[in-house]
Amino acid sequence: MGDFQLDPIAVRDVLHRAAARTADRRVDAVVERARSGAGLLPEDAAVLWLTPRLDAAAMYDLAAAARRARPTPLETFAPLYMTNTCDAECRMCGMRRANRALKRETAEIRAVEEQLRILTQRGLRAVALLTGEYRAATRSWALPYVNQALRVAQALGFAHVLINVGSIDEPEYDVLLADIGRPDGGCAAPKLTMCTFQETYSPDVYAKFMGTDPENPRADFTRRLTNFDRAFRAGLRTANPGILVGLNADLAYELTALALHAYHLLALGMEVYLSVPRLRQIAGGRSQGGIGDEEFVRLVALLAVSLPTCKIVITTRENSAMQQRLVPIVTVLSAGSAAVAPYTNSGAHFPLEASQFEVIDQRPFEEILAEHLGRRGTIENYRPQSTLPV
Repeated sequence: MGDFQLDPIAVRDVLHRAAARTADRRVDAVVERARSGAGLLPEDAAVLWLTPRLDAAAMYDLAAAARRARPTPLETFAPLYMTNTCDAECRMCGMRRANRALKRETAEIRAVEEQLRILTQRGLRAVALLTGEYRAATRSWALPYVNQALRVAQALGFAHVLINVGSIDEPEYDVLLADIGRPDGGCAAPKLTMCTFQETYSPDVYAKFMGTDPENPRADFTRRLTNFDRAFRAGLRTANPGILVGLNADLAYELTALALHAYHLLALGMEVYLSVPRLRQIAGGRSQGGIGDEEFVRLVALLAVSLPTCKIVITTRENSAMQQRLVPIVTVLSAGSAAVAPYTNSGAHFPLEASQFEVIDQRPFEEILAEHLGRRGTIENYRPQSTLPV
């Protein structure tokens, strides 16, 4: 297979055909397939999104039925920001290069190691390592830095490590994965996930928010779009694409394009996580508009019914009530801080002036996960301690 290619005109054609079917009795057949947990092709998923017959409650009921047909454990991981420096100029992001309101911090590798030890002592076995995105010259510092943290996480026994370092070039994967075992036909171990959110699949909206300067590491839409293909060739077998919900008002387009990307990755044989974070306030900025709760529930539910083999991720950007509502139909709940090296033995720091974005639910992750242990049994990659932090 070649690298993923996105044709915006083809996406519009899918939506046009889907819109013509919303008044057709065949909608009922699509609903039944969705209820069965068999999954949907992108055009059928677009039919359900565009039809006026399915509000948030009805779509949620479909997702709940599909989940019963395909039961799955709940997973978790904690984000660990190693630095909040960044060379990119994304207008909606607190870490953007020009944001003077953000207090810049970079953790020494010894501090990163201590953070990873704290997370393991508190019961977590999955972590996301995050940095900013850098120009080619700066990546020569950043990638070995992340590699050191990756090797520490491997030595400490983390079962799943997610890597969020932006899009990188083919030879740079050798630097990122240096000394990481790849015994199974070149596949990296432990489980490693490349996280590269496209944020928006509209080239026009992308250029508006991410810029067009070729020196900006985020400005190349196509290079970012094909990062998972390069990761696959480097031995990674898990991908985490995503959209920043609210960046593009045309959610039908974004959902269809995200589904097409997911199908491409599944066809490669990759395990796929899907992230749909909503816009949140950033340091030095006003609260950013996203979408309302009902539309967000409808969006998450549609992903759950149309891509049941993908793992949908929600985070503590959402408040407790929204978590309670969505956890029964998603696969992953991530809890933690968006600040640099924030974790203590009993909690975390959440300073907005040093964070990429605002985290709504700032409780210790033990308290958050405890709410779902009874409902879903055990939580994958979490071993709760006998007592909660106080």
